Amino acid sequence: MSSPVQQTTIRAAIFDMDNTLFDFMYAQRAGCSAVLSVLGHPTDPSVLFRYFLRPDHGFESTQNIRDYLVDLGHNDPNLFRICAAQYEARKLQAITPYDDALSTLEALRDLGIPLALVTDADTDHARGRLKQAGLERFFPVIVTPDQTGSRKPSHCQFLSALDQLRVTPAEALMVGDSLRRDIYPCTELGLITAYAAYGDQSPFPSPVCTPDLVLERLDQILDLFPAYSGAVRQA
Repeated sequence: MSSPVQQTTIRAAIFDMDNTLFDFMYAQRAGCSAVLSVLGHPTDPSVLFRYFLRPDHGFESTQNIRDYLVDLGHNDPNLFRICAAQYEARKLQAITPYDDALSTLEALRDLGIPLALVTDADTDHARGRLKQAGLERFFPVIVTPDQTGSRKPSHCQFLSALDQLRVTPAEALMVGDSLRRDIYPCTELGLITAYAAYGDQSPFPSPVCTPDLVLERLDQILDLFPAYSGAVRQA
């Protein structure tokens, strides 16, 4: 971990969700595998997963599954509905928090640090994933595109979280796995930034920016808080 920051005035923390708190790419591939099982295809799930990486419909849209089915010659709307339902169910079921996520959030709560979540998932999906991961109780503030009408890296998302947390940018920590969507815009706004490099699986190019911290584990952010005793740190 790089740790050039000597920070004692952080009053709140904002978290990204997918790949920062849990491995969402794994969950996506699990959902793709469920679709292939419905079709009886032994194909590697990455074949379908590549459809989700296109800009056509968005990273989570089940319309990507429809395109995949059409390309295979399947035009049955009922088959699409079955595949989409299986995809969503298996994707959610596969969400498991990182080993140190729960203990880290508990430590921040015990330190009195209020938390917000800023995600590009819609509100229902965000709450569903947090509930599945057992982390929903830590985030009284959840900012999503269906609330603000914008997506990261728009400053609007982060400003909304800051406003609800009632802190200035200089008093807030941002933790996220995307240099482009999390770290760069928050650096522009003046937040302390912690890049969750352990979760960055993006195939897309990233802007040149320098986060304040580069994390190999989520619990390394606790080093920013002098009051933290280290009791919950994992080996």
